Amino acid sequence: MIRPLRLVRVAAKAQGLALRRQLAGFIHRAIMGVIAAVFALGALIIAHVIGYMALVDYAHFQPVPAAAIVLGVDVAIAALFGFLASGAAVDPVMQDALRVRDQSLEQARQSLSLASMAAPITRLLTETGILRLLFGMLKSTIRRKR
Repeated sequence: MIRPLRLVRVAAKAQGLALRRQLAGFIHRAIMGVIAAVFALGALIIAHVIGYMALVDYAHFQPVPAAAIVLGVDVAIAALFGFLASGAAVDPVMQDALRVRDQSLEQARQSLSLASMAAPITRLLTETGILRLLFGMLKSTIRRKR
């Protein structure tokens, strides 16, 4: 009965490690998302002002086409950082922890199933007196050999 408990403990530790790694990945993606949002906002403000002024003053664009060009560049930059924030990289440590957890739980299940199968057989042998009979036969065999 000790082995299944040990296996369940290993599975719990592996699950804890997997959850910690999953949380770390979530925090990393959230930070990247915040950075993407800050840059998107900064791009909208500064690029609008500088780009708009440059297009109108130096490239001699009309105000509406100049604003459309600045907006397109802002959207492209925001999309790039948004894509980087949404990427979920595979964490090999988390994958190993989940594999160890699954193996430990499976071995614990197998150990418990063997113990649960042996208990009714033992109970049957003791209730019917067959176990006493077997021990008696074993004793008499040992006495004869002496």
